[in-house]
Amino acid sequence: MPGLAWRHADLLQSGALPSRFDALIHCAAVIPERCADPQKLYQLNLDMSRNVFDAAKSAGANAVVFLSSMSAYGAITAPTIAEETPPGELDPYGRAKRDSEGLLQKAVGQGLYSGLSIRLPGTVGKGSHHNFLSMALARVKSGEVLKARNPDSLFNNIVYVGDLAAFLGSWIAGPRAGSAVTNLAASEPLRFSEVLALLFSLSGREERLAFEPGGKPPFLITLDHAVSLGYRPSTVRASVESFVRDCAGP
Repeated sequence: MPGLAWRHADLLQSGALPSRFDALIHCAAVIPERCADPQKLYQLNLDMSRNVFDAAKSAGANAVVFLSSMSAYGAITAPTIAEETPPGELDPYGRAKRDSEGLLQKAVGQGLYSGLSIRLPGTVGKGSHHNFLSMALARVKSGEVLKARNPDSLFNNIVYVGDLAAFLGSWIAGPRAGSAVTNLAASEPLRFSEVLALLFSLSGREERLAFEPGGKPPFLITLDHAVSLGYRPSTVRASVESFVRDCAGP
């Protein structure tokens, strides 16, 4: 891409980032599927965040955005999740995300102009992986029977990567002073059965969908705070449509 310079760096090492930059989006993470050691998983993620935020302070950055996760809420039992919802029991990944948010808040207290932590649900687009909808679309395209639960529960736990990119761009162009934490999700929830049926119809595949009893129902994510910060969410339907279009092909 013209004008874009790539820099490969080990974020666990000090001095990995340039000595001067204006803004930073921290999206690097070690995920549970790729690190079986819980303590190592936690420590690697926290150390990366600490190094990155310290580098941003030293570089005189104006804004830092940290891509956190809904895992920062731990075991979710509430039907609706807002930013002020207290966390349940946290696994090592969720604890690393929540503690990294704390590190960014501390950096703002130490002089960083703007720090925003974004708690993401399943983020989808071409190449997305390790979330339910990404794995579900792969199964749909392979001709497998898609098994799920809670067909009548409402669902909005999805962010299309294009909407995320637009929000990040507008935030970096005009960050707000101070520290903030926000959820992201899609608007206009659909029943879970409708979301999964869309994967089949938009992919041109015969619907092979089986719902099983039991399971914890999905939770809804509030959007009021995100919208107040400038986020413009797509609907659930539009998000799924964009996702499947991005992944068109075999």
